Amino acid sequence: MVSGRLKKLIPSSGGARNARRIGWLLAMCVMLLMALLPFSSYVAALPIIQSEWGISNTSAGVIFSAYLAGYALSALLVLPLTDRLPTRRVFLASALVTVVGNVLFPIAAFDPIVASALRFIAGIGLVGIYMPGLRIIAQEFPDSGRGTAMGLYVTAFYTANAVSLLATGGLMNHLDWRTAYLALSLVSIITIPLVLILVRSSHGPDSGTGGRLHLSVLSDPRPRKFIIGYSLHAMELYAVRVWLPALLAAALVYRGTDVERAAITAATVGGIALGVGSVGPVMGGAISDRFGRAASAGGIFILSGVCSLVIGWMIAAPWVLIVLLACVLGWAISADSSIYSTALTEIAPPGRLGSTMAVQAFLGFMGGTLGPVFIGGILDVFEGRLAWGIGFSGIAFLSAIAVWFLISGDD
Repeated sequence: MVSGRLKKLIPSSGGARNARRIGWLLAMCVMLLMALLPFSSYVAALPIIQSEWGISNTSAGVIFSAYLAGYALSALLVLPLTDRLPTRRVFLASALVTVVGNVLFPIAAFDPIVASALRFIAGIGLVGIYMPGLRIIAQEFPDSGRGTAMGLYVTAFYTANAVSLLATGGLMNHLDWRTAYLALSLVSIITIPLVLILVRSSHGPDSGTGGRLHLSVLSDPRPRKFIIGYSLHAMELYAVRVWLPALLAAALVYRGTDVERAAITAATVGGIALGVGSVGPVMGGAISDRFGRAASAGGIFILSGVCSLVIGWMIAAPWVLIVLLACVLGWAISADSSIYSTALTEIAPPGRLGSTMAVQAFLGFMGGTLGPVFIGGILDVFEGRLAWGIGFSGIAFLSAIAVWFLISGDD
């Protein structure tokens, strides 16, 4: 599926040049994957960290969400600057910041306050890698294959999440969680030279708008619909990313597995489930190229909502059924991710793409910060199997709201 879509990005004329474009796109995806290699190390070690620090589910959600809060707040400054400054500068500074935040976490984090601060710093850096990357890919692929090209970059984001879970879980079989986290953080330093090689000085702004944030982009109902959809998508996405491995661990503990072994196994299985979903964004982008952006996103939201509603009540179900449904959920929460950014590159007001993407990133990732905390709060209020059932039903409710917004107007 993916290879077939990539071939369609290379027209018969100018094949050599376009083959180089595909090579560059794949290298950009590798760069993003390296930057995000420690992204889910905290999630993989979460049951152990909770036991070690004695923190509640709500506090655990806050620590994770601090990363997204840093991303969201910095987006308001960093992304409008891409309307004025060379993208290379933004990329390089952001790569340095996120690497520092990731490396310091396993070294210096011994309580929720320091842990939240360091994840906040790492999130500040990510915004200048991910969203400007989508922007320059849109510039490189202005034709009908834009959804597929941007979807591939978003797919790298999801692949990184799965790889991070799998790698951290694998390393924790032999190392303590801090050493495993640090090892992946050190490997991610390779992001910096990759940025210098791949992001050219020619990747610059479309027009001179002074680098200011223009909130007026929200007055247009077309981008507003996709921005709201993206915010609800992020709430669902990060709630599942944090709590799906924990749900899997709870299912194993219910079967008699000890907490540490359950955490390691759940990280591995969760990584596989989310890894299945890593091809989702490029598939979703290709689907939206054919069937329209809003209709495709709405249909994918329906699938993810049904999966969330069901899996929360399956703690006592056969393990193989839980794993299979987790894989379907992993695909569904990822498949619509590239659709929103692709749509905004097509309908943003002239000269305001940076501001449009900034508002999208801010509202999206602020929504993302609420998702894990929202579910963590439910898990603290209720107990046992009931808590997981109600918690994941809450995720399904978010999906229903998103579908209403997406289908309430024309694409």
